[in-house]
Amino acid sequence: MIESNRDILAGARVLDLASHDGRWSFAALKAGAKHVTGVEARGELVDNANKLFAQYGVPDEDYDFVQGDMFQILQERKFDVDVVLCLGFIYHTLRYGELFRGIMDAGPKYCILDTKVHQSDEPVIRVLTNKTGVQGHAAKDDLSEGGLALAGYPTVSALAVMLDVYGFEIEEQFDWNALLATLPKRLRAVRGYAKGQRVTLRCRSLRS
Repeated sequence: MIESNRDILAGARVLDLASHDGRWSFAALKAGAKHVTGVEARGELVDNANKLFAQYGVPDEDYDFVQGDMFQILQERKFDVDVVLCLGFIYHTLRYGELFRGIMDAGPKYCILDTKVHQSDEPVIRVLTNKTGVQGHAAKDDLSEGGLALAGYPTVSALAVMLDVYGFEIEEQFDWNALLATLPKRLRAVRGYAKGQRVTLRCRSLRS
């Protein structure tokens, strides 16, 4: 997700959505990004990210982590970035219009998406729920109810339709099988990629 995108990350201003503990923001800086802004709903993860960056001596002016509801922040705050990272989040929501509108309004030339997907050639979404009390699931927000949030697994073709509405095209789908074939064994953590249940997409803005 990072190594294959070094060419667009070098010197870039990066917005990392659902930035968790800052691991991908950190990797983006290591790949040559000029600045990263992370947005994360859970305060303890923002605290961990700030501690991590301080521990590794990352200059304060190179990063900023913002805690709060992602959709509200995307609506209220003006961003001007070159690359948006949206890694491991799309399958925790059904608020796709808000998400892609916010990404578009941030003005990036590229967006890197990594998500679990429903496997079908049709542009459809498999609807499910997330338990908001589980850290690896959707965070509680104004639309969640009874400890549950609506979420979904879109197909790649559904993502293509949604991206097109907001001025993006899928430029490349990362070939995970080619990478995994070079490893001694297939690790459980990447098994979904090998089976096509998870994808990494490099998306280019058609508006820039």
